[in-house]
Amino acid sequence: MDQGFANWNMNDIFLTTFLTNSAALGKIMLIALIAGILVRRKIFSSLDIVSISSLTVKVLLPAMIYSKIVKTLDPVAFPDWWKLPLVGIGLIAIGVIFAVIFFAKELPAKKNMLPIASMQNAGYLALPLGQVIYPEQFDLYALYCFLIIMGLNPILWSVGKLLSTNIGEERFSWKKIVTPPFAANILGVITVLTGLKNYIPDFAIDVIDLTGSATVPIANFILGAVIGSISLRIWPSLADVARVLSIKFLIIPALTILLMVYWNLKDSNSLLSDTILIQAASPPATAILIQIKNYGGDEQTAGSTMLIAYLFCLFAIPIWLAVWRTFF
Repeated sequence: MDQGFANWNMNDIFLTTFLTNSAALGKIMLIALIAGILVRRKIFSSLDIVSISSLTVKVLLPAMIYSKIVKTLDPVAFPDWWKLPLVGIGLIAIGVIFAVIFFAKELPAKKNMLPIASMQNAGYLALPLGQVIYPEQFDLYALYCFLIIMGLNPILWSVGKLLSTNIGEERFSWKKIVTPPFAANILGVITVLTGLKNYIPDFAIDVIDLTGSATVPIANFILGAVIGSISLRIWPSLADVARVLSIKFLIIPALTILLMVYWNLKDSNSLLSDTILIQAASPPATAILIQIKNYGGDEQTAGSTMLIAYLFCLFAIPIWLAVWRTFF
């Protein structure tokens, strides 16, 4: 009888977690769907989306990153904060290694499948999802995301760009890597570690935080606009889609869970473990598609592959969170 009750309780935890997170993700995707329809209907032009994206990347997101780090990061209470950028690098490394193995016989022809399979949407999906699932802990959740992004961002705009496009000969440029969000990450950490935050008036931090608060809804809109602009005229091969989805939504999350179990992360910090798992199971970064569009990659195939991945993540993220909370 005790065993039967235990099994029922585990099933209840799994189902409750899955449904709760599915509903949260569904709300986010509904907003993204509306944005995509508005773009498809030409109510918002591509120039409008570029302007909104530029405002977000150059002003709103850096403001949010800086304020959350300065207000929330406590190196004494969280001495292992510096490991999170390494987590971001590690998640990409796992994906790249398996993507190279899976696509080895078709490289370099299909090299733009490598970043799609390995580099996650660490902000524009993860942040809105965290705000819905963890409203009372969102500041801390956002801090974890931004520290992970600190490690991910330089790779996305260097290695990711190299793999996404046909511009291997282009000269290296720090400007492409040191983006405003990355600079805000570094500046925020320096402000905390040096004690400079003690000399910044609370009023100023509050103003920056209020500016950054517009990031999440606008980021959700941009996500939908980018997905909505994807052309559906050319679809990828089933083999390509299967390999990308296997790496993105099976191998990376599964290995991440095994590593978190080894480090006993769930018991020590459940919010951090949830954040890392959401990052591990997130769909491809929309920046990859932007790079492909700007530098002459296979936009049609890459775009349709990413669209399928975003549809698939509606089930993948809730399932992995349910598995993590139920069985580990």
